[in-house]
Formats: sequence, structure tokens, C-alpha cells
Amino acid sequence: MSTKPLVFVTGASGYIGSVVVHELLKAGYPVRGSARGRKVAQVQATFAPYGAQFEAVEIADVASSDYTQALKGVGAILHTAAPVPGRGDFETAFKTSVDGSVHILRAAKNAGIQKVVVTGSIVSFPPVEQAKFRPNDWVEVTKEEAANGNIFMQYTAQKKYGELAVLKFAEENPDMDITIFNPTWVFGPLAPGFEAIVPSPEGVMTTFSSNGFIYQLLRADNKNYPYVPGAIDVRDVARIHIAALTAPTPNGKRIRRVVTVSPYDSSFREVIKYIHDERPELRGRLADPESVPKWEAYRVHGVDFTVLERDFGFSKFTTWKESVLDAVDRFIEVEESWNAKGLVFEMPTEPPV
Repeated sequence: MSTKPLVFVTGASGYIGSVVVHELLKAGYPVRGSARGRKVAQVQATFAPYGAQFEAVEIADVASSDYTQALKGVGAILHTAAPVPGRGDFETAFKTSVDGSVHILRAAKNAGIQKVVVTGSIVSFPPVEQAKFRPNDWVEVTKEEAANGNIFMQYTAQKKYGELAVLKFAEENPDMDITIFNPTWVFGPLAPGFEAIVPSPEGVMTTFSSNGFIYQLLRADNKNYPYVPGAIDVRDVARIHIAALTAPTPNGKRIRRVVTVSPYDSSFREVIKYIHDERPELRGRLADPESVPKWEAYRVHGVDFTVLERDFGFSKFTTWKESVLDAVDRFIEVEESWNAKGLVFEMPTEPPV
């Protein structure tokens, strides 16, 4: 019997959420993960090797569903669920982001749960080239501007106002330990067993999220790449979330909103070279390195990495090479699971996000 608290993870069927669940289970935590519709059974199948240590439950709407039963016996919450950019109308996605975050915080308070970790995004900070990553630095976009803007502007506003709502709740409830982690582009391997969540190629690029940029390197005529520099391994994102559960710095004495980015360069030209050299069987599929845009820098500057080490005890980041090679290996395994079913998949030409 585990002495660690039961952790509730929202968005357990997502790319980040599923890796968070896996890292929790590996660390010995009992986990209850939420998903919607048919994904509940898929998530349960994904983590079936862990038996009773994992339970999947349905939360149909993070902004309005009753969490009473889902939170019974729970000691901490990792809220990774978030609207997918471009899916659904702006008002609904905005409501899900803002009201959904506050709704689960209220549910946590009612259930007596004090520790909550929320997955934010670096897009809520000013553009990366400004190197402004203090807790009170915010991107300049209003809801009204976003409503008439493009998909990226709408997503940015959703994350910004969702985080503002979380911080307001945290200030009003100082007895609760609430932290937001704000990753940049997230890459790295899909969770073990993710084949159950993507049993067919239909709609997978949305599920793969930003990691789809790595997958599309396996298309020779690919032209899609991240729009700005910066990266972090999905396993590091998960481990940082988990580190907050036992943070060495007391609540109220540490930063609540933390940029989460790797200190390593993240050049996609280097990625293609890594795959070419280390996975020779994939050379015929590889994108042309000359198609990769050139930037002045390939990492995010201005980030204070001492915060993660001082406040959360995290300092060991996965290397860029390890991250991308592990990601490619998992994509090939997923492809093989489709091939075994006779399913054909053609890599889309549209960017994943």
C-alpha cells in the first residue's frame, strides 16, 4: 500500500497529461486520471499494467462537471487539461480555460485539497525575444483583441486569462498551495501504452500537439517548424510538476508562476542530423535540413533556472538529442501498431499547432 497521496490528473489522455500520469505511477503515486468519452477506456487501457494503482474517470466538462466523486480521497491535483488551439469556437475555449481552472480550484477547496499544480504556457509571458519572465510579466493581449485575432492570439489570451484567474484564486486562498508551470514547446516520447489513445491515425496530429513538429521531420518535403526557439522534454515537464508535490520551499515563500524551459539549444537542423546519424534506417524519410529556418538563438534567454532548483529541487534536464531520438523511436512504435492493423497514414502537410 502506497504511503503517497492519491493524485488527480486532469487531461490524462493528452500528450503532457499522459506522461505526467506515467511519471507519477513510476514514482509510486496512486493516480486517478480524467478524460472524456471514449478516451476514458483508452486511458485505462494505457495504464493497465499498473493495475489498481491507476483509475480513469470521466469529467465531461472541466468548466462545469461535478468533481465530488472524482476528488474523494485525493491529496493533490495536477491540472494539465487545456483547450486545443483552434478546436471549437473562441468563447467556449476561453470559458473552458478560465472558468475550468477556477472551477477545479473551488472543487479542490471544498474537498479539503490544498496542493494544486496547473499547466500554464510560456505564451502568457511577453514574446520570448523580450526575455521578460518575471512572475508579473504578461503578454499584451486583451480578450477583445483575441476574439478578432488568429488562432495563436486566441490561445494566448486563453492561457493568460486562465492563469490570471488561478493567481487571483491563490491570493484569496493563501491556505492552498497553488503553482503554475509555464512550459515552452514540449517535445519528447509519448507515454508508454499511448497506442491505446491513438489506435488509428485519425486526428493524431492534434493529439501529438507540439510534438508533431518532431514527427513531421519524417516527411521528406516537410516545411513545418516551431515559430520561435525554446524547448523542453515532456518528461522534464512531468517531473517538475511532480516535484511541486514535495517542494522544499514552503508555500507563500516561492514563486507561483514559473517559466519551464530547457537550458539546451533546440536546433531542428541538429535534430535532423541526430536522426540521420543515429537512425540510418530513417534517412530516406528525413526532411531537408535546409528547409529549417535559421534563428539568432536556439534557446530561450533571460530565464532564471535557479528558481526550479531552489524552490522545487529540480535541476537535471534531458538533453535535446535524447529528447528527440526518444520521441522518434516512440513515433515509429506507434506507426508499427497502425501497420499491424493494416492502417495507412500519410503525414499531413499542415503544421500540428
